[in-house]
Amino acid sequence: MVFKKILGGGGGGGDDDLSRDDIDIEDYLNDLSVRDGKIIESEDITYVKPLELDGEGKGVGNVLAELEKNNIVVLNVRALLHNRMLLKSVVKDMRDACVEMDGDIGRISEDKLLIVPSGMRIVSKSS
Repeated sequence: MVFKKILGGGGGGGDDDLSRDDIDIEDYLNDLSVRDGKIIESEDITYVKPLELDGEGKGVGNVLAELEKNNIVVLNVRALLHNRMLLKSVVKDMRDACVEMDGDIGRISEDKLLIVPSGMRIVSKSS
């Protein structure tokens, strides 16, 4: 029933049916949170962390620090899209660091990169 509401799954058009526009996935997921907003980091858990770079490419050190902690990073590079040379340089530096750490880096959207630590590989979709 919950998945039908989220996905707009078929049905009889009753009052319980929701259209895709009636649900905010982020709010819904927050309502389901079992942590109640409390995150106490532990070394034996791998975290997926959203990070972003500023318009000058600052924040790469934070990305590398998370990789060293064996965490996965979803990196927002939107602020660098206007400066292709800086973006290319930052991505090259991160790629080189990933190779050195035995991690991996891949693009998941125009403005987001997925960066994984040692022992993990990103499978890119094949043509």
